[in-house]
Amino acid sequence: MIWDYSGLVTQDSYNVLILPSSPSPYEDDYPDANWIMEIAAASQSIYCNFGPEFFEFFGGVEQGASYPLDDSDRFWPYPFEYGETWNDSMSGTLNAQGMIINRSGTTESTLNGYGSLLMPGGFQLDDVTRVQLDREIIDSSFVGVDIYKINQIRFYHDTLLAPLIVHTNFQIISELDTTVIDNTELLQSYTVGVSPIEQPKAEFGMFPNPASNNVQVVWSSFGASTNKIEIRDITGRVIKELNTIFGMSATTFDVSSWASGVYTVTVNPGQNNSTTKKLIVE
Repeated sequence: MIWDYSGLVTQDSYNVLILPSSPSPYEDDYPDANWIMEIAAASQSIYCNFGPEFFEFFGGVEQGASYPLDDSDRFWPYPFEYGETWNDSMSGTLNAQGMIINRSGTTESTLNGYGSLLMPGGFQLDDVTRVQLDREIIDSSFVGVDIYKINQIRFYHDTLLAPLIVHTNFQIISELDTTVIDNTELLQSYTVGVSPIEQPKAEFGMFPNPASNNVQVVWSSFGASTNKIEIRDITGRVIKELNTIFGMSATTFDVSSWASGVYTVTVNPGQNNSTTKKLIVE
């Protein structure tokens, strides 16, 4: 499958920071969680596990209020194979500014696509999976019942723990409000919290090599951040510069009009973690 989002004009974007759940201000509320996914745009902290058996959601913190679940929500198992569907339920009792809310819900996840994703800016990412996530959440309190229906399509790449693109249809059904929201979000930045003591080298691979048309450069999602790529010819002249999108782990460029010969490709030129490799153009 090939999904073409090269012309996508996003309605929204988001940034993700993934940190260990301990130490954190609310770690006692989530003793079984190992990680926090901080979503900057939503001012939200999600306590979860990314394996080894499940992508598991334990609740979160919004605007300083913690909402732990009594029965966690397992979004999907690991491994989650193409064509598989997963179902789970969750429940919890929440205290929202003094009002007790009984929450329950169901989740159905289907891995219904595998292929390549064409991104804005000329990126082509392979090893992309598409997950359909359908959730229904029911909140009951003394003021009534609110039902939230959340239908999402999420695109994941390789080892990224956050989706690259998310389509969401969000419905609120209650006695006081019926709202439907459709939006598309693009991942703009993605960081896994690590010790800053030593900056790792910007390791990368490129293929095909030798090449005659498009060359794809791929680097580790969990290594050093990659913000610039520079290509020079055999005389040392810079013939191509690429600025990467932070959080993405691949990009492509076209060499079909270049003269045959040996070129050098440098990731993070001028920085102490730069890495250079040779590229042969036929």
